[in-house]
Amino acid sequence: MTVLTINPVAPHDLELSMRVMSSFAPDEVKDPSVLRVAVRIHGEPTVLEFRQRHRAPPVIEVHTDCNKGVTEVRRIAKWLICADLDLQPFYRVALSHPVLALIVEELHGLKPMRPASLFEMLVIAVTEQQISMAAAYRIRHRIVESFGDEVDDLWAFPTYERLAETPISELIKCGLSQRKAEYVGRLAYRVSRGLLDLERLPTLSDEEVFNILFQERGIGPWSADYLLIRGLSRPDRVPVDDLGIRAIAGRYLGSGQRLTAQRVMRKLSSFKPYRGLAAFYLLAYARLSKNYPLTPL
Repeated sequence: MTVLTINPVAPHDLELSMRVMSSFAPDEVKDPSVLRVAVRIHGEPTVLEFRQRHRAPPVIEVHTDCNKGVTEVRRIAKWLICADLDLQPFYRVALSHPVLALIVEELHGLKPMRPASLFEMLVIAVTEQQISMAAAYRIRHRIVESFGDEVDDLWAFPTYERLAETPISELIKCGLSQRKAEYVGRLAYRVSRGLLDLERLPTLSDEEVFNILFQERGIGPWSADYLLIRGLSRPDRVPVDDLGIRAIAGRYLGSGQRLTAQRVMRKLSSFKPYRGLAAFYLLAYARLSKNYPLTPL
């Protein structure tokens, strides 16, 4: 067993982040104090197990049976939990806002969590287009169990090489529509052939990433912004066509009714360059507070 120590940028509340993550999934997390994720280290599936030992300053331990590639284990572990994300500049902006000030105080240390790879994030974006998150989750679960690798009662996401060679008919059996199955297969093929270089994206600006993704079949503005905010943790990107974001923004920042995309961006304008984080905190608060106790502006 290999044990690594990670010192995330403070503040960082892993248990709170896990509670928020699980609120978006139909499966209940049995132990919110332990995060277990199946990943690939140099192509080999393994499980990373996270536990937060201290909150001030934050210290997180990562346990794994992988005894090689420690540098890669550390990189992926930090990537998964957004360890390097500095929330303090966003908090300084939010604390001057009558609604977000209360929310960031209650959700202090909350960081978004992301998939182990940008390819997985692409597939997530495609599966979640125009259907409920619960339905998309079930479809992805079938994809992972059909084409991924089981390790210690978890499943590592399929490689893009595996999905590139998978017949479209087999992807459809997992619940994807014909069109979405074609999108997933095409994206897997393009990544596997180096025609879409995902490893390059973290080095590019938001607009450069958006323009590259927007040229891909199956990736529209919502999906591109979704990958930017969730996959790359770009704090100012908002997938503003998301009906959930428009509804929650209307509830907390508007008159209570769903806002148009343009009005959402106007309402979030004071949080620039952290509009995406502001939207994430609104969604997280709504998920954890079912009765929406805050009074809309």
